[in-house]
Amino acid sequence: MDSIGERVSYIRRERGYTQYKLAELADISVQFLSDIENNKKSMTVKTLSQIAGSLNISTDYIIYGRKTENENNAINIMLNSLSIKNQKKAEKLLSIFIEAINDNSE
Repeated sequence: MDSIGERVSYIRRERGYTQYKLAELADISVQFLSDIENNKKSMTVKTLSQIAGSLNISTDYIIYGRKTENENNAINIMLNSLSIKNQKKAEKLLSIFIEAINDNSE
């Protein structure tokens, strides 16, 4: 996996996203995403950031193949698959859940 396009494609598939889903999350066209994954087009820093955010992966991973510690966090992956509105709701529920289990374990 040497190219940016190969890394984007790999992590997209690892996350279980179709090209359509990732394009929607990153606010780009499916054709443009396909061209990126096939190394036919390069992307701007803005698009790189949008794709990285949508995949919950660092821009360093996309560019250089270096992962950071939080990139395999299952909760972040699940939250990132939601709309912003639903992310906030899920974060509140998760916070309540964590508080409840911490209270019960004492």
